[in-house]
Order: sequence, then structure tokens, then C-alpha cells
Amino acid sequence: MKKKTNIVHSVKKLFTHDENKKNKIHGNTFKERFKTIGRRFKETDHPFRFIFNTTYDTIWNVILFTILSLTLVGILIFSIGLGYFAALVNDDVNYTSDEIKTQLTQITESTNVTFASGENLGTLKSDLIRESIAYEDMSENVMNALIATEDENFYEHNGVVPKAFIRASLQELAASESGTGGSTLTQQLVKNQLLTNDPTFSRKASELLLAFKVEKLLSKDQILESYLNAVSFGRNANGQNIAGIQSAAKGIFGKDAKDLNIAESAFIAGLPQNPYAYTPFTQNGALKSEEELQLGKNRQLYVLDRMLLEGVINKEEYDDAVAYDIFGNLTKDVSVPNQKYPFLTDEIERRAIQELKYILAEKDDVSKEDLDLTPLLNQKYTQQANDALRNNGYKIETTINKEIYDTMQEVKNNNFSYYGDRSIYDSIDSTGEEEDQTFQHEVGAVLKDNETGAILGFIGGRDYENSEINHATQTSRMAGSTMKPLAVYGPGIDRGLIVPDTVVLDKKFSIYNPVSGTSYSPENYDQKEFGLISVKHALTNSYNLSTLRLWSDVRLENPKEYLDNMEIPLSNSLFDENDIGIPSLPLGVNNLTVEENVNAFSSFAKDGTMSDSYMITKITDPKGNVVYEHENEKKKVWKDSTAYLMTDILRETFRTGSAYHIKDYYQAIESSYPWATKTGTSEQFIDSWMVAYNPKVTLGMWMGYDRNIPQVYSTDDDDHITIYNWRNLADALQNTNPELMGYGTDYKKPASVKTEKFCGMLMSKEDDCKNTEDKVIEGLVTDDTKFSKKSGLSDQSVLDRNGANFDDKLKASDLRGTVTRNYDEKYRIGNSVRINRPTPKTKSSNSKD
Repeated sequence: MKKKTNIVHSVKKLFTHDENKKNKIHGNTFKERFKTIGRRFKETDHPFRFIFNTTYDTIWNVILFTILSLTLVGILIFSIGLGYFAALVNDDVNYTSDEIKTQLTQITESTNVTFASGENLGTLKSDLIRESIAYEDMSENVMNALIATEDENFYEHNGVVPKAFIRASLQELAASESGTGGSTLTQQLVKNQLLTNDPTFSRKASELLLAFKVEKLLSKDQILESYLNAVSFGRNANGQNIAGIQSAAKGIFGKDAKDLNIAESAFIAGLPQNPYAYTPFTQNGALKSEEELQLGKNRQLYVLDRMLLEGVINKEEYDDAVAYDIFGNLTKDVSVPNQKYPFLTDEIERRAIQELKYILAEKDDVSKEDLDLTPLLNQKYTQQANDALRNNGYKIETTINKEIYDTMQEVKNNNFSYYGDRSIYDSIDSTGEEEDQTFQHEVGAVLKDNETGAILGFIGGRDYENSEINHATQTSRMAGSTMKPLAVYGPGIDRGLIVPDTVVLDKKFSIYNPVSGTSYSPENYDQKEFGLISVKHALTNSYNLSTLRLWSDVRLENPKEYLDNMEIPLSNSLFDENDIGIPSLPLGVNNLTVEENVNAFSSFAKDGTMSDSYMITKITDPKGNVVYEHENEKKKVWKDSTAYLMTDILRETFRTGSAYHIKDYYQAIESSYPWATKTGTSEQFIDSWMVAYNPKVTLGMWMGYDRNIPQVYSTDDDDHITIYNWRNLADALQNTNPELMGYGTDYKKPASVKTEKFCGMLMSKEDDCKNTEDKVIEGLVTDDTKFSKKSGLSDQSVLDRNGANFDDKLKASDLRGTVTRNYDEKYRIGNSVRINRPTPKTKSSNSKD
């Protein structure tokens, strides 16, 4: 036993490192140490122990040196790498916590538009259709499919999964077509919303750091909600680019995101990996070929496999989803306003941009006045407003009544008459050198609520694809005779100069212009003269000569004040240096849009008060904050007595005036819809108008061509299309919504309006003109009517009202003769004062507009 112990001890001793000093190798030089090694080797009792100790010392020292060296090198490399990493991400991750939350939770989306009823009109046209929704409104099936496919460790990691990088690298090396990816959903969200898609180390480094930061700022549900609202899903059934789960669900399957089944959810969840390869639709919205569709189907099957593997669906659900006819359940199209309602969409966009640009400028302390006067500023903020409108997810509430708007389009398309197409060479301003082009006969119309100013509907044109010009709000054309009540008769009554039965002279005259050496010699439509007539007869039949004679007096009473209050745009060329209107202004040589004309005439409907027209009620941001809200501003344009007397005159237009072509229709509805109207045409019948109002609404219409092309070649060819079309439109709208169109309304007679006896030519009260050449009649007057005693027909005020300022040959004798009060009543003034009541006759065709 002792022997065994000695052997064991000897072996242990042999291979035990002896720290005894005597076993150390001494010497200061290599030669001395070598001699020491030789001596110790001879003296040692155990040569092998000596060899072992020597080798052990050497190896141990080498190992220690190597470890130390590698540690130092590692620290150096790590420090350099850390510095480089920090340098890479220095600029890209410079986001505050609030900025990150804003960028990830307030996803840019398309602006949505609604009708006045709240019914959805759709999203405004944009390069990308996106609609954000809350987490609670997303299908759990979509979330399960997405996580199982893109990030199975979503709820466990802190934004980054290292092994995912390795897996992604191996899949890339193996050229796998269905990899799960190396980025977590958090990283993908960061890349899409905070960074770019550049495949650089800098972007990847920033992505990693931001992913960690996002995980600390947002909950998993918030991350998932932001991702599903942000990611691209290819195209919808219209061929439009779509992003966000709600736009994908609606655009691909025609349903809300919360209603997607497992099969549909798997299909959609598979799209983000390669949206335009897997989407079932082409750029035109057509269905792809079967071979191309199979790519999307294969991707769906892969997603379903992942869902089954991860245990989020069972085998039965898996089999049902696989068997589901995914392509048989695709939606056919998506409701987009710029396709179904192109004129309306364009107009809402234009108006919204106009409002938003002022709001954005105001935030930068730029005033509305400065913006309007500085083209560069205007351009800058208009572009900003345009970008904001496309991407900020506003909600725009409009005044448009869907039922009314749809009815107007249906009537325009199916129940209107039009003159034929015309060549550009038919234009009066054609050079003859232009390339031939054909123009459709066009129409524009506006229906406005008089009380609020809300535009309830409009007709922008016949065919948007043929002409995108909005002929209701953007086409500015010569107003023609619709200017007569606005510039002459309205101001004349309001200033107390005339009443409906005031007598005026309709006789030719010339105004010599010494500057140009020419004379202005206006004529009536049919080149006839109608002598002495009442104001009511002159206006309802739209006679030019009597109107211009009256204008020679009214224009000295500052009628521009009324025109400005109605916001009628008038160029400086229409007034002289004293702001007195040129002789031809009442004939409508100025340009107006249908909206502007409707606006002006609505001032007669509500006691002389005008509410400016508008189409956008409110604009709110995605959080519901009101960005813009219309404020109704009412302007008092006329006295209530003026509005009443003008209405009394213009109602006669339907019975015996320029709209008598539809008098039978008017007589049938007059007790329910008390319309008053004025028609108008511009020179050479290029533009034709009809604007009518009742106490509730104003409905105006224009017809013509997009170039200055006469609608008919001669007056005999006029089929009064505008008047008949107005009737068809009004009738359809009244049947659609009688209450909205003013059924049962009537005008309230002001206390200041009364029936009184007076002399119409002299404009003197009965007691002041009994024994004069004038005839005492009975008619409507106002408390403000300026009656005065006159010396006779030669009184200067009488001559002025009948055109003395234009006609220097006018004499008192011109004011004697038969007065046409209306087609049923005439009387004489001058030597004979006997009233002549002829047998009623059909209205003369002499009146045009």
C-alpha cells in the first residue's frame, strides 16, 4: 500500500508545477540562463519534471500575453465600431419622443369629403389613397396573420431580434422566396415612417436604435395600429395606390377592415412583402392574368401555413381559408369622387386650398392682404395647402345636397336640349391659323339657398372628359341683359328715382365720342323702337334703348356702390375717372360666373339682404379639430321695399316678358313657387342666361361655347333653349325636394310699400299733376320714392330720366304720346289724357331677353 502511494505521489510530483526557488532558472543573460538550464538538468532527480516545468512556464506566458493582446485589440475594435455606429446614426435619430409619437401615430391620409347630409362622397384624388382607423376597428385575423408571417416574436422582443438577422441572411443566401424577413414590425414601421428605404449601414443603424426607442414610447397595440395604417398594400380595384388596412380592405374586398375573414386577412397580410407583385389589380384597375394572380395566391397560402404553424388558426379554419374563392370575392370598383363627381371634386379641392392657404400663411404671420398682393407668397402657400390637402387626412363637410346634385346631373344629361357642336373657326375671335377643334355646346348652373348662401348643387358642364372647365363657378362670361336690374333698375328704385310704373322713353340715340371721333348708337334686339313704356314693361322685355336712357340718369347716383356690395367684379375700364359707368355697362359687357350672377340676384329674394355663396361648411383635422368653419356674413344690399318692387317687376317676366315661352308652366306653379327671373344674351348671341329666384332659393343658368362662338347664326334660329332647359331643371328639382325648393313660400310686403296715385312720367303725386299733360295712374310706390312737383314734360329732371345726358336732341315733345304700361293697358299723355284699354293680345316677339 505504501508503495502504491509512493508511485502516485511520484507521478503527481512529476506533473506538478514546482514553485520552489531552487527549481527556478537563474541568469541575467541568455548564455548564463542556458548554462543554468544545463546544470539543473544534470543535477535534477527528475529530468521530465524539469522539461514539463519549463514548457509550462513558456506556454502559460504565451497564453497570458495572447489573452491580454486580444482583449486590448477587442476593446480597440469595439471602441472604433461604437464610434462609427454613433457617427452613422447621429443625424437620423435626432427625433424627440413627441416627434416620434406624432410621426408614427398621426399617419398621413387622404382627405375625405361628405355631402351636406353627412353621406360620404369619398376621398379627394391623391397619389396614394389612405384612411386611418383605430386598433379596435382592425380585424384580429389580420393581426394574427401579420404577426405569424412577419414577426412571430412581436410580443416578446424589444424592437430587434438578433437571430432574425441571421435567419434572413441564410434565407437570402438560399434564395428563399418566402422568407420571414430580418426586420421586426417595429423596425419596418421605423423604416417606413421615420427613415428612408436606402440600403445603407447608416439607415440600418438608425433603424435599430429607433426601434428600441419606439418600443419604450409606444405599446405593442399602438405599434401594430401604426404599422397597419401606414404600410403599402399595392392597388385597389380602381388601380389607385393604397396604404393602410382600411383602404386595402375597401379597395380589394369592398368591406371594412374589421369584417375581413381569415382568408381575406391572410391575403392582405401577405401583400406588404411585395405589394405590387401580389396585388390582384393592374394600374387601370383591371384584374391581372391568372399567372400573375397565382403569385398573390401562393403568398396567401404561405401566410396561412404560418398561421397554422403558430397556432393562431386550427386545421379546420386553415382548410376553409384555403378553399375560399379569394378572387371571386374581390370588389368591382371603389367609390372615388373624382371619378363619379369630377366637377364637384375639383371645385371642393380648389376652394379647400384657397381656405387652407390663408390658414397656413396666418400661422407664419403673413396677412391675407400680403398673400393676395405677393405672387411668390401666394404660390408658396398655395403649394403648401395643396400638399396638406392631399396628405393630412382632413375631413371636408360640404353644402352639396346629394339628391339635388344628382338630379341636376341627370337632367343635364337626359332632359336638356343643346345647339350643335361648332368649329373653332366659327369663333368671332378666331385667327384662322389655329388647329381645327370642335366645341360642344356647354351649360353651367347653380342652385343656392338664399338664407344661408349654401350652394346646394351645380352643373359644371356637359362632359368632364371633353371639357374640365367648371362652367358654373370658373367660366366668366359676358353678363348680357342680366345686368339691367342689378346696375340700373335696382339702384334706380333704391335711390327713389323710379317705381314699376314710372314712364321711360324707348327711342334711338347716338353718343358722340370726341376722343375717338366715333358715335355709340345702341339698338334694341330687333332694331325697333317702342316709344313710351313703363319701367316694368321695359325691364321684363329687356329693351336696351329705354334702359340706357334711364341709365344716363341712374349712373350719376353711384350705382357702383350696389355692384360692389353684390361683389360683382368690374374692371376699371367700365368707369371713367369720376367712377361713373360707361354708357354700355347695363348691356352686360362685363364678365360674370354663374355663381356670381346667382349671388347677385339672390339679394332681391330676402328683403334686400345677400348671404355670400359658399360650398365648404367645415374642415377638420384627423383628431377632429376644426381647421376652418364658414361664417355666414349677410350684406344689406337693397332696402326691403326695393327688393319687393324688383320682384314684382321680374315675376312679370314669366307672364309677358322675355321668359313668356314658358308662361304656361309658370302659371301652373306660380302659387306654389313664386319665381321671379331675368334672362339675358350677350352680343351676337354668344352667351345666354336665365337667373331666377323665389324666397327660398336662386337658380341660375348659362349656356354657350368655350370660345366666343355665336350659338345661333341669326335671331330666327333661336329656339330659346336656355329658357326651356331652366324650366326642365326647376321642375325636376321641385319634384325631388319641394320644401328645399321653396314650395309654399311667398314674399312679404314691407310696410314701406303701398299703392298710390301719381303721374308716371313726371313722377309727381296726384295733387301735383292733376292738371298737367301727364296722366294720373295707380301703382306701387315706396315711402322713399322721390315725388316732386314738376313744371311739365320739359322739366330737366324728367328729361334727364329719359336720356338727356346721352341724347342732346331730346325734347319735351318726344315725351308725349301713347304709353305702354303693359300688353293689356295703354294710355296717352300730352294733349289727350284719355285712357286707352285695348283688347289683350299675345305678347310681341320683339322682346328677346
